[in-house]
Amino acid sequence: MDDDDRAADISINIHKGSNGYGIYFTQKADGIFVTKLDANSEAVRAGVQVQDELYSVQDLDKVQPAHAPGDEIVVKADNYHSALEMVRQMKYCKLAFISHSAMAFAED
Repeated sequence: MDDDDRAADISINIHKGSNGYGIYFTQKADGIFVTKLDANSEAVRAGVQVQDELYSVQDLDKVQPAHAPGDEIVVKADNYHSALEMVRQMKYCKLAFISHSAMAFAED
């Protein structure tokens, strides 16, 4: 599937807690994927699962990114480091994911 045809199917607005967002990621050649979720986190309640792919990030406090505060940033191979760094700096953000089940369906 072409990257331009992909779309997020899970979206959450999430506040950073004292222990972060409760979502853990790993970088793979084809994207950034969820590896672990804290129990009872907002992500779990929204339906995010291990193996879901991070699609985009947006700072709802409109501070990041510096060049266009509040813009949604689609995570791609050429910006994944800066996108994750941006998430680390945010306190309230929107994270959008492509669910593992949607990716499996698209490949059939």
